[in-house]
Amino acid sequence: MKVQPSRRTYAITLFLILLVCYGYFLPKWADWGANSRADLVYAVGDKGVLNIDDYHENTGDKACYPGPYVLETDICNGHYYTDKSLGPSLVALPFYLVFKAIVAFPPIQNFIQSGRSLGSMGDTLNPDGEGVRPEAVYELLALTFISFFATSVPSAILGVVVFLLAARFARKNSYAFLLALMYSLATIAFPYSNVLYQHQLAAFGAFVGFYLLWRVIYENANRRWLWLVGLLFSLVVITEYPVAIPLGILFLWAAVKMPDRFALYRVILGAIPLGLVFAGYNYAIFGTPMPVGYEYSTLWQDVHQTGFLSITMPSLATFLGLTVSPFRGLFFLSPILLLGPIGLWFAWKYKNADRSLLLVITLVIAFFLLFYASSVMWWGGSTVGPRYLVPMVPFLALPVIFAFNHWFRSPLNRAVIVILIAFSFVNVWIQTTGGQAFPPAFTDDGATITNPLFQYSLPLFAQGNIARNYGMIAGLRGLLSFIPLIVVVAGIYILVPRWLGRREERHELKSQGLKQAAGGTD
Repeated sequence: MKVQPSRRTYAITLFLILLVCYGYFLPKWADWGANSRADLVYAVGDKGVLNIDDYHENTGDKACYPGPYVLETDICNGHYYTDKSLGPSLVALPFYLVFKAIVAFPPIQNFIQSGRSLGSMGDTLNPDGEGVRPEAVYELLALTFISFFATSVPSAILGVVVFLLAARFARKNSYAFLLALMYSLATIAFPYSNVLYQHQLAAFGAFVGFYLLWRVIYENANRRWLWLVGLLFSLVVITEYPVAIPLGILFLWAAVKMPDRFALYRVILGAIPLGLVFAGYNYAIFGTPMPVGYEYSTLWQDVHQTGFLSITMPSLATFLGLTVSPFRGLFFLSPILLLGPIGLWFAWKYKNADRSLLLVITLVIAFFLLFYASSVMWWGGSTVGPRYLVPMVPFLALPVIFAFNHWFRSPLNRAVIVILIAFSFVNVWIQTTGGQAFPPAFTDDGATITNPLFQYSLPLFAQGNIARNYGMIAGLRGLLSFIPLIVVVAGIYILVPRWLGRREERHELKSQGLKQAAGGTD
């Protein structure tokens, strides 16, 4: 008797694959955005203060308050603070405290002080830099540790939730498994799943909260889950402020669909604790409960003061830049996501379609596209794809399952889908792992980069300049450093479903035996 893989088997296999893929690569060392958030973690964890005065030299993403910032002398006549949102640092802080306890062990201290055992990773260092210093090794280990638990683990959970929700609409669980792999490894979800940024954490809170709302509404799940929805939504708000508007859309949709709207008070009350922490943090620094860090940023003031915090009016040029341009186009980077709108159309035409659900997904997608098409800094600096759209992508990826249902039975259509996934995967991975930094907008001599794939990432990738990873610690260089990752992922994909499948098969046989025994005693 052959038991088909269960959703549980698919979910566990998926989680392990994603965790390995996300955790295999180390965070970027000179990333201002990640360093700024990590600096707050270090300041609180090491000194119990909110200012980052002792750490700020590793980032330009910082605020000076109170007092003016003197650009000519690089002096802040007050204190330095991170100008970033609180959410990622707040999530990372407990893990930093765990990290400090771990590194206190003598063997790890010896490793940090010696700077040895970095393998071929030393080849990736700036030859004009200061080399391998104990302080740098400590910061690398700390940033790697907290980024893994604060970003990679939630991102892997998010991939599983995408699978679980898609499986509700899929003709086969394998379709949903493929969709979740596609979303997690072949879109802009991948590059931001191991860095201490706000995007994937916001995507995690928004989509997992949406999934729990869906389960309460459509599957009569326990309403206690609504407390967690409130916590997740509040985490999103203190992590990526603009996403508060799509969360409002989801909340209104839930209020319309739920027979007992009063039950949603749990969402509101569940959001209060983090809201109070956020307001208290801002008040302690800036004297107001509102997040005003960008008003005191030491850089980009011309951008922050344009329109309403850099938001003006949407333009066609910016919209095309976000969607189809080789520079930052979402669909150029991951053409498989073009099946999202197509899937929405297929689902809308179904006889028993829940059009309220399709409408709310469409509204969420439309908000992100229109909002960031209105931003004067829509391109996001050095980045893979349009990073501000990361929280939108799981909502765009979910309807792809309807395209899979409709087209996968045709060999020709199936071949087209495989080609789109393959191109998306290769494009995303080359732009993510080619070089030691995300693709910039300009070359070193100031020329504009219009196609990061061919003008930046692919040449570095072809030269063997691969993002730092654990294979390099084993001494593997360039493309060879992918070998351990490939072996481990292949092992998980082959062995874990077989092991879980055998357990489920034995459980099924045992259950049938008990039923037969019970029937024989009647």
